[in-house]
Amino acid sequence: MKPAQCLQIERVYDYVNATLPAPDYKEVSAHIAACSDCASAVKSLAQVQGILKQALNPAELGREFHERMEARLTAIATPPITLETVSAQPSLVATLSDRLSGAPWWGVSVVLHVLVIALAGLISMAVHMPQPQEALITVTELAARSEVKTEPQSRNSERNILAAKKETPPTDPTSKEACEVVVPPELLARAELGDHFETINPDRADTRGAFGNPEAHMFHSEKGSDEAEGGGGTNGLRLDDLIGASGTGSPGTGGGWGGGNGTGIGLGNGSGRGSFGNRTAGGRKLMIKKHRGAPATENAVDAALEWLARNQEADGSWNTAKHGAAAPGPDVGATALALLAFLGAGHTENIGKYKDTVKRAQEWLISKQQANGVIGNGFWGNGYCHAIAGLALAEATAMTPKNTKLKEAAQKAIDYSCNVHQCGAGTSERSGWRYTPGSPPDTSVTGWYIMQLKAAKIAGLKVDTLSLEGAERWLNHVEVEKATRDDPYKGGTFGYTSNQGTYASITSVGMLGRIFLGHNPETLRGGVKLLSKNLPNWDNPGAGAHDHPLYYWYYGTLAMFQVGGEDWKTWNEAMKKTLLDHQCKGGNNDGSWNPLAQDGQVGGRVVCTALAILTLEVYYRYQKLN
Repeated sequence: MKPAQCLQIERVYDYVNATLPAPDYKEVSAHIAACSDCASAVKSLAQVQGILKQALNPAELGREFHERMEARLTAIATPPITLETVSAQPSLVATLSDRLSGAPWWGVSVVLHVLVIALAGLISMAVHMPQPQEALITVTELAARSEVKTEPQSRNSERNILAAKKETPPTDPTSKEACEVVVPPELLARAELGDHFETINPDRADTRGAFGNPEAHMFHSEKGSDEAEGGGGTNGLRLDDLIGASGTGSPGTGGGWGGGNGTGIGLGNGSGRGSFGNRTAGGRKLMIKKHRGAPATENAVDAALEWLARNQEADGSWNTAKHGAAAPGPDVGATALALLAFLGAGHTENIGKYKDTVKRAQEWLISKQQANGVIGNGFWGNGYCHAIAGLALAEATAMTPKNTKLKEAAQKAIDYSCNVHQCGAGTSERSGWRYTPGSPPDTSVTGWYIMQLKAAKIAGLKVDTLSLEGAERWLNHVEVEKATRDDPYKGGTFGYTSNQGTYASITSVGMLGRIFLGHNPETLRGGVKLLSKNLPNWDNPGAGAHDHPLYYWYYGTLAMFQVGGEDWKTWNEAMKKTLLDHQCKGGNNDGSWNPLAQDGQVGGRVVCTALAILTLEVYYRYQKLN
């Protein structure tokens, strides 16, 4: 005897999928046993679900799917399909089999294509596929990487890895494996970086350093959040969410795979949004793409770092006299420049393949520090050597904040710079720096001290603001003409010891000092014009350089990078060609640059190579100010 009331479709679905509570299951089972219509409906529904699972294999066919499917079938069926009509008809499988058994092959093909298209439409309604213009990406939770031992690669094979059309996986900044995720150019142009292009692996505590104090207002973007723990997350719904370019509110917005700034809730918390955060693997690659670098520039940097590592002395220093410098060579300054080159590419005593190289260089510089804080002795009255050594220790401190010995040495160096060496130290009328303590300044030496003190602020060290005001006072003194509203091209050219006459090399130092002290590059158009007339050229190294071409190209590149636009594009192309075309290839000097002009006489191959590396690291070494 059939019950008076048939089951609702929801109950049939729950019964077929075994999602009914135990008491309800017994009740429905009893009803089906007594009701032939409902029993037939259950059988048909199970057959339809089986066909769909076999054809499309979705992870789950929910109730909403079946409701939409029934509505779609009802709308196109004549007469409408109900539980009663379904139970009265042969099974779907049997019907298809009977109807197609005698049909020609082309008829079978047409029917099957129509069925596939209809099922695809139903699936798209059920799972809410995004619109075609949306970028769809599947992000899976990644387990911590186990330690993998590999055979050492040859230098040439390592050198060409970055040239391959592969991306670095998002969880390991040292990985060379391929990743299928590629950032489209239109999203790349809108991406805002926090720290790293990759998500930080939570199991690698050494990658979670602060990379500097963002409150220093230098070497970091003015856009976005400067919180010490910028968001992370890998579960943004779209690719532009994941790289931080989206303005939508989905999980991972502004963070995730792009690191920093967001509120994502996935794998990484993001490392600290520090000012040196773009220096590690993924950050380097993204900044190269954004700022017109190339795989060739990275290959050149890696090859040159290998040369420096091979030629480091056992005590951690670099001996300039061995490599063409005039004796006595500036070993303290050269070692500091080499250390800066490794730090600029993201290598620290805890991170990267040159951990031991970096640690020994740091310890050697600290060993040369005297009781009053000065580092080095003899060469140019410590002016250049101490300035560059203090800069290197300050950057190392920012990237390795837990090394208290390093931090103490860096602070002592800063105190000496402010309280002893600066012209007018101890007074409110301070000025710049030169070779010996308190001597009348020059713009060249002063530029290194500006970089040193601003890097110290990044590291959270104590810096006397009067010293920065003194640097500003000196640049005011030697600027040839100030920009005006009517003629912006007057500003931005600087003299060496006075405001009479100028070289492009000295102007580049003054321009960078102005920018790092907070001035808008647009007030330096006169300097931009002068540098644009004296582009890097290996065959004419003295052009605007006062016989120090690599020194000029280093400062000019940093300054023009901050200027940006077409001026940067023109400078950058000339710089890349000059350095890439003249890097040594093969033999003992492979990866280095031959000593050039007076730079080579003073510091030999070590100084020339370190300056070239630092120039090619411009894309990611310091963030571009806005």
